[in-house]
Amino acid sequence: MMSRTSLARAAAVSALLTMAACASTPPPTEQMAVGRKAVEQASGTPEIVQLSPTELQRARTKLAQAEQAMANRDYDAARRYADEAEAEARLADAHAQAMKNQRAVAEVREALQSLRDELARRPAA
Repeated sequence: MMSRTSLARAAAVSALLTMAACASTPPPTEQMAVGRKAVEQASGTPEIVQLSPTELQRARTKLAQAEQAMANRDYDAARRYADEAEAEARLADAHAQAMKNQRAVAEVREALQSLRDELARRPAA
């Protein structure tokens, strides 16, 4: 059986290890910077603002949550939200590019149909 001194030491060591584990999570400064940059770039791109407003708003919301978590020193949550903000900003960009490509494809199809119509109207030689 453990003596009171051994039990007290074990409790102290356990408490120190728990505090060390909490203190060992460094602030996610790099992830925050990457998340901020991605959201700033997306926000500054008119095509993304116009074509992907929902995705962009989600990115902004995630970044705000990351900032709040940083202020609360909840670095795990801040890291997660910053990563999610970056992902949402990239999704907004990809969505805007997809929409732009769809419009380009529609224009090409329309031009091809116009050519087909024109060829159909020409008399056979």
